[in-house]
Amino acid sequence: MTVTWRTALSYALAVAVGAWLVGAGVDLAWSVAAGGLGAWFSLWVADPLVHALTAVTAFALTLARRIDSPLPTWRVPLVDGSLYLLVLLVGNGLAAWRTGAESPVDDAFVMASFALLGLQLPAAWVLSAWRAHHLRLVVGRSGGGWSAARDTRR
Repeated sequence: MTVTWRTALSYALAVAVGAWLVGAGVDLAWSVAAGGLGAWFSLWVADPLVHALTAVTAFALTLARRIDSPLPTWRVPLVDGSLYLLVLLVGNGLAAWRTGAESPVDDAFVMASFALLGLQLPAAWVLSAWRAHHLRLVVGRSGGGWSAARDTRR
């Protein structure tokens, strides 16, 4: 059994784009309270890295749900939350390394801390837990015929 492409993609888009929207919204509120929108616009709207990380996250989550065997709904946020954090760390670490940062690993963890404080990571976990209940399973092909549905509650 496996998750359908359609539900895997809708799940991944809901988690990746929803978490981005929450992070951008919280940071927008902080920027408005601080009195300036220039830094917010350059970080969340004009920066192509943020959009690339959102796309890579959606792609990685789609593949994880499609390739991985069906998990109990309580384990999906654990696995996918870790994958979301991994993509965030690797993407920000590579971006910091590309710009010549002295310690790109530290910069990646600082950005992950901002994602945690900006509620982007908690939003990804909550959205993952919510959308995990909507994943549809299909019986996959094994060999020449359709395999029987197996009991995943073991």
